[in-house]
Amino acid sequence: MSSRERTIRVLQIAPRVCWPLDTGAKLRNFHLGRILAQHALVTLVAFATQTQPRGNLQDFYRQVFAVRRDRHNSFLKVLRGAIGRTPLPLLNYTTRKMKQELIRILDVQDFDIVQLESIHLMPYLALIRRSARKRPVVVLDWHNIESELMQQYSEREANVFRRAYAKRTARYMAAFERQALREFDVHLVVSERDAQRLRKLNPDARIFVIENGVDSAYYSDLAGGASDGTATNNRIVFVASMDYHANIDAAVSFARDVWPRVRERKAELIFTIVGRDPAPEVSALASIPGVQVTGAVDDVRPYYREARAAIVPLRVGGGSRLKILEAMAAGVPVISTTLGAEGLEVNAGENILIANSGEELRKAIIDLAENADLSTRLIEAGRALISQRYDWSIPGAKLVEMYQTFLRQTSARSASGR
Repeated sequence: MSSRERTIRVLQIAPRVCWPLDTGAKLRNFHLGRILAQHALVTLVAFATQTQPRGNLQDFYRQVFAVRRDRHNSFLKVLRGAIGRTPLPLLNYTTRKMKQELIRILDVQDFDIVQLESIHLMPYLALIRRSARKRPVVVLDWHNIESELMQQYSEREANVFRRAYAKRTARYMAAFERQALREFDVHLVVSERDAQRLRKLNPDARIFVIENGVDSAYYSDLAGGASDGTATNNRIVFVASMDYHANIDAAVSFARDVWPRVRERKAELIFTIVGRDPAPEVSALASIPGVQVTGAVDDVRPYYREARAAIVPLRVGGGSRLKILEAMAAGVPVISTTLGAEGLEVNAGENILIANSGEELRKAIIDLAENADLSTRLIEAGRALISQRYDWSIPGAKLVEMYQTFLRQTSARSASGR
C-alpha cells in the first residue's frame, strides 16, 4: 500500500475465537486474519468460553474481544427452532451479550470492512447497519453452504424426529441464505463450486472465491513430538473434528464396512482416527481390530510422520477440505471420495487417489501400501500443488488486494460526492 493510502480498518466477527487451531473454520479465520493484519488494522470479536486460550492472537490483531457463549442447543432454542422461522444454527449464535458488545464497539470505532464468518452470524447484519457511524462494506464469508449440509444430514439420519427437524432446518437455512445474497455487500466462498451454486440463486450478488490454504512450512516440518509409538509408516490416518456429523458418518462407515477387508490383506496397518471430541459412536470404533481413536492431540504432525496414507472417506459435506491440504503439505499421499475432495483443484491419479465405493477405498489403500513409486509420485505432486496454489499466503494476498480495491473505490466515490 502506498504512503498516500490509509490503512484499512477491518472488523472480523466469528462464531468462535480462532484458537486453538482445531477446526477448519478456526484455521481459515486465524490465517486470513493474520495475513490481513499485515496490511490492515484488524479487530476480532468472537464467542469464547471463559477458560478458552487465546494463543498468540494479540500479536497481530489490533484488538480481541471475547464474548461469553450461551449454551448451544438448549431446550428453549431447540423449541424455537422447531416452531419459528429462524433455524437453530442461527439461534445458537444470536445473543444479547454479542449485540451489546457490537453496539459498544461500533459506537466508538469506524471500520471500512466488517467481515462475518459464516451465515450463523447473519442476525447481526441489521444491527451493524444501524449502529455503524460510517457505513462499512459488510462481507459474508461462506465457510460452507449450510443448507446443503443440513439437507444431506437429514437424508442419512435414521431417527424420524431428527430427520424431520433437519429437513425443516435445511429449508429455513436456505431461505436465510437467499436473503443473505440480497443483503450483504460482498460474499466470499472457498471454492468455485460454491460460487457457482450461489450465483444460480442470485446472479447479481458480488461473489469472490478466496480458497482455503495450509501453513505449508508448519506441516513440512514433521518434527513435533512423538506419537504413541504404535506404528512406523503403517498408519492410515483420518484427521478431523470428530464431533461433526459428516466426519462421524465417514469414520463409522469406513471403520465398520471397509477397514476389516483392508486388514484381511494388510494386517500390519492401523486406522488412526485423530480429532477432538470423538462422539460415542466414534470412540466405540476402538474395539475393532486395528482401529485407534486418539481424541484431541497437541500436535498432529507425528501422526502424519507415521502415515502410509491419509484418508477422507466423506459421504456428506461441503466446503473445502483443509485436512487434505495439510496431509499433502506433510508429504502424505491422500485417498478421498469425490465429495471429500470437492472444492479443491486436485487431479485424480496425479496428486490424489479418488475412491468412492468400499472396494475402491480398499484397493487404493492396498495399492499405496504395496507400491512405493505410486506413493512417491503422489507425495511430490501434492507438495507441488500446495506450493503453487494452496499456501495460506496465496489466498491471503488475494483477500488483501480485494479489500484495498474496495477502499480505493469507496474513497473515489466519496471524492466525487456520490
